[in-house]
Amino acid sequence: MNYLLVMPKKLSTGANTTSIIFPLGIAYVSAALKQAGFAVFTANLDFPEGDTFSVLQRMMLDNDIHVVCTGGLSLDCHKIKDVIDSARRINQQIITVVGGGIISSDPETAMNVLGADIGVIGEGEVTLCELASALDSGETYANVPGLIYRGSDRKLVTTPARMEIADLDSIPFPDYDGFNYGQWVTYFGGAGVLLSDRSCPFRCTFCFHPTGEKYRQRSLENIFAEIEFQKTHFQLTSIGLTSELFATTRKRILDFCAGIRGYNLAWSCCLRVTDVDAELLQQMKEAGCNLVCYGLESGDDSILKSMRKGITVDQIERALDLSYAAGISTEASNFIFGDIAENAETVANTMKLWWKYNNKTHINLSLIQTYPGTHLYEHACWNGIISDKEQFLRDGCPIVNVSRLSSAEFHDLTSLITEMRMHPHVPAESVRILDISEDGQCTTEFVCRKCRTSNRAVVWFWFTEICHCAACGIKNEVAPFRGATVNQSRFFDNLPGDGAVVLWGAGGIYYKLMQQVSGLAGERFQLVDANPEQQGLVICKKIVHPPELIASSGITTVIITALSRQHEIHATLVERFPSVNMILIPSFRLTTNGIVPFLEPFGPDAVPGATP
Repeated sequence: MNYLLVMPKKLSTGANTTSIIFPLGIAYVSAALKQAGFAVFTANLDFPEGDTFSVLQRMMLDNDIHVVCTGGLSLDCHKIKDVIDSARRINQQIITVVGGGIISSDPETAMNVLGADIGVIGEGEVTLCELASALDSGETYANVPGLIYRGSDRKLVTTPARMEIADLDSIPFPDYDGFNYGQWVTYFGGAGVLLSDRSCPFRCTFCFHPTGEKYRQRSLENIFAEIEFQKTHFQLTSIGLTSELFATTRKRILDFCAGIRGYNLAWSCCLRVTDVDAELLQQMKEAGCNLVCYGLESGDDSILKSMRKGITVDQIERALDLSYAAGISTEASNFIFGDIAENAETVANTMKLWWKYNNKTHINLSLIQTYPGTHLYEHACWNGIISDKEQFLRDGCPIVNVSRLSSAEFHDLTSLITEMRMHPHVPAESVRILDISEDGQCTTEFVCRKCRTSNRAVVWFWFTEICHCAACGIKNEVAPFRGATVNQSRFFDNLPGDGAVVLWGAGGIYYKLMQQVSGLAGERFQLVDANPEQQGLVICKKIVHPPELIASSGITTVIITALSRQHEIHATLVERFPSVNMILIPSFRLTTNGIVPFLEPFGPDAVPGATP
């Protein structure tokens, strides 16, 4: 039989979180199948031109595919189902196999939602090889451990559990070439990824470990062999050790530092705040470490205890202070709100800690998610907060309130977090625009917030960039517009004198404008965004409405504040909202007095720089 392993669209270049990580699980399975001699074809749908159906149709027909295998996490449900449904439309007799966290966390629910023929529970390298052997020979796979499948009566059957792979060094390196990893590395500026271990020895209430319960590590020799391979083949400039927990002992970290020095690579890893000290972090910095991700989660000890984190706020502060002193960023760390014990006081305590460190490190803010397989998920199901597991998965595992906060308090918290994500983090100091082109590209000069070294960087006027200090390597946020002087009256030169005005786009540029253009605070200006997750929130004291407000209120003037999507939004306005006769975007003029921000007419008939 011929097997097609498919990485769904937006699994490697689009993320539901703040980080984007190449999904190595399916690449590991592909390598195991190829090593065992099976006929394997592969596709990363992020890179071929075309939609899921057209790409699969070409590959399935050209290669006479009999089995389509795919997978991912619960949050990827609709992406995975797109692959399965497309494969079935192409060939109704195709055998579909799904693996990854989506199956392992809640097998029956996932199988019912996805409609796959076979699911792989736990690690897939050995299971898929045994399944493929059975399929190739026409024998039953009922005795293959680690499967859930549909029997002859279409009822789900689960085989005995698969033992976790004890020797991770025995597994071949991922099939990087099969999934366009080289293109992915180039796409992300030379940054590679590597799994140094599997699972985690801790049992936080919000975590699920799809590779099993037992924590296992690869040998450093095996890790360095893969680093050598990746650097040689993909010209890496940095590598992220993306495992849940890189090490549990000081010795392993120091041994890794000794080995990585010769590769001239920047690197990052995940550690616990209890496991670092000043000397260790200095050794890591000297060995090229530029980022450590800590599982912070909360700034309140009672919440950390409820989460079963096994850490304290004092330990969090110590780790952040030591990392900052060593010149290692911690920006991939998170505070997550909404634990079972969360209340208004604990939220305030965490926000207080976030503000304390905002100029030192970028700590991400988010709401806790009830991933299938976690203690929080079981709690939500048991208490009726999640009443329909299958619908919950179909909906993409939406945020639910499992906390002690009322619905109104939870809504206000969601608004606060959404707004604070756009607030300046780790801001560079003394930002000056040295030169600016007509399209808004700025040559800027800034002073590093830590070591006070003067740096230069090229940044777009309306946007924000994270720039590394050339001297100490620490990250600085550079936002040219925040340093601009706004003439409040001239900014509105092209705006009609009366009538309601819609701002379209509740993102970073909207936030910057609201901080610096006081006239936008008036009730005349209303806010819309097409993202359903933002609609109903209050950002900068304005309710986020759906775009339909434009039609229902007969709006004639729209300011597009989502500049990265300005052409898409303009087309939508022209097509769907005939009442709109004026479309503006934030722009600027170069004058003898400097850079003057203003609202410019936008569209094919607009005259750039026009004033009434």
